[in-house]
Amino acid sequence: MSEKIKAKMIDGALCIGTSELCEILSVHRNTIAQWERTGMPKKARGWYSLKDVIKWVMENRGVKKTPESEEEMTLSQQKLFYEAKLKEQQADAATLKNAIAKGEYIKREDVVSELQRFFTSLKRSMGGYSRKIAMEIAPYLEPDQVRVIEQGISDATNAVLLQLSVRGVYDAKKD
Repeated sequence: MSEKIKAKMIDGALCIGTSELCEILSVHRNTIAQWERTGMPKKARGWYSLKDVIKWVMENRGVKKTPESEEEMTLSQQKLFYEAKLKEQQADAATLKNAIAKGEYIKREDVVSELQRFFTSLKRSMGGYSRKIAMEIAPYLEPDQVRVIEQGISDATNAVLLQLSVRGVYDAKKD
């Protein structure tokens, strides 16, 4: 800092010039001009109340406790808060877009369509195996017994498929 500090009293407040304020706060003149535009108080052209400036810098630029709610935030803090939220959302959207481009996500309609085809095929396959088993055991049993076994397998298969379609889980009953 210079040997002789340029200071004077304006309206009962100790005021310093722009160059001294830059030295005290370790900022450039352009920063002071930008802060003026965002609301930093000044007493006269080129003169700043040291007390008011320090208070303003602490509230708007310095470290301060995190406000409990948006109402407690200054306008500049609200702006920074919402800009940070926007950047966060944009980053999430970019991450999702990249994942889609890499093939890590599939359209919902494609998944639903493919699952419908799969389960239709599964139902047909499961429905036909009771007939195949019946044909395999037919030479060894009476025709009535074969029909009862085929019907039992068919009923059990339909019960399993119904339970899977309604609840998504099959709970085997213990007999």
